[in-house]
Amino acid sequence: MRRTGFILFTLVVLSVLVKLGMWQISRGQEKEMLTAALKLRGEQTFYSVASLPDDPLWYRVRLSGEYDHSKAILLDNQLDRGRPGYHLFYPFRTENGAWVLVNLGWLPAPQYRDELPVLPEFHGQVMLTGMVAPSTQLPELSEAETENGWPRRVQNIKPQELADATGLPLPDWVIQIAPDDPLALKQNWQAVVMGPEKHYAYAVQWFLLALAVAGLAWWWLKRSTH
Repeated sequence: MRRTGFILFTLVVLSVLVKLGMWQISRGQEKEMLTAALKLRGEQTFYSVASLPDDPLWYRVRLSGEYDHSKAILLDNQLDRGRPGYHLFYPFRTENGAWVLVNLGWLPAPQYRDELPVLPEFHGQVMLTGMVAPSTQLPELSEAETENGWPRRVQNIKPQELADATGLPLPDWVIQIAPDDPLALKQNWQAVVMGPEKHYAYAVQWFLLALAVAGLAWWWLKRSTH
């Protein structure tokens, strides 16, 4: 009975370890595809929202228009080298009348929670250079209390909810401003946080751990027969 239980337990552990290794391989393949898409699409620039393809992610854009400072959005809980802060988003109206949401970058939070940072304003017609990126879908431990008024702190960038709140026809993606754009704030956003090679390295670790467990189990079973 003890031997059977040990074998079943070992098989369960091995199954979990192998699945974790396979999951890391899958994530590595996804990151390879994303890296390839970033390289390929990042070489193409579009000059209007209407000209973007149905799947616009990771293409570069260069748009002329104006920022709407009256509806500033602050993405909360954004750290930069351990310092708390926000990512600042402004709606941007292109010269063709299309609206997009732009992440201008990171700015530090004031010392006290009930204070908001001083926000930069850019008036008049400007040229925006950036990349189309997915909106953030960060895990939320609890239902955050919805703030009213502007500027507005949010825990996630949810375009449909923000479109309803602002009354603007925002797309379901955002534009990450280019680091060399003259109006860009500090840039710490990354399209690929962990490269594929790290995922493959983690996969090797899980498989080696599975091999070690299998070896120890074989040694124990062989020893228990004597």
